[in-house]
Amino acid sequence: MNSNFPPSIGAFKQLIIQSIRKETDDFKTFFFHEEHRIHYESGQFLTLIDHNGLQEIRRSYSIISSPVLNEPLAIGVKRMDNGFFSRKLFDLAKTGDVLLTTGVSGFFILPENIRSCKSIFFFAAGSGITPILSLIKTTLIICPGIRVVLVYSNASIKRTAYYQDLKALERQFAERFNIFFLFSSNADLRKARL
Repeated sequence: MNSNFPPSIGAFKQLIIQSIRKETDDFKTFFFHEEHRIHYESGQFLTLIDHNGLQEIRRSYSIISSPVLNEPLAIGVKRMDNGFFSRKLFDLAKTGDVLLTTGVSGFFILPENIRSCKSIFFFAAGSGITPILSLIKTTLIICPGIRVVLVYSNASIKRTAYYQDLKALERQFAERFNIFFLFSSNADLRKARL
């Protein structure tokens, strides 16, 4: 993936893929080495840059890691059949590849007064869990007095990105983190749709 870099590489930051984890049949997490020196807040996204030989293509992917946990910087990518960037990442990217980014952006972050809340609710469907996962992890760590509720909709458990990660968090923070999974395959319509 790193053979088509433009001459203006100095204007962008480099991300080196440390590892890739398959979450579902069409969703992967990309973890990056620490040399990037990118500072971010939970809920933000990275804009990646590539060239298909004719034009510069940019695509934004939400960060799933939490800055307060010292986790490797990571993004979630859902493979889209008509998506140049997602197909290239999902099908061709490998450990050691270098990606280019303009850096971090986004205002979907925790409010400054979050510690004054008693409860916080998150709603997500499909790949929309990516920024939410980062926000949940950060909230659970920095706000020990807040109850966190997630309502997360997917087609089935098999197609639910981060299902095991979320269940582990629910066990770890059993007193104040609750998840309501909704699966469209469920015969009970009350538990099938968001």
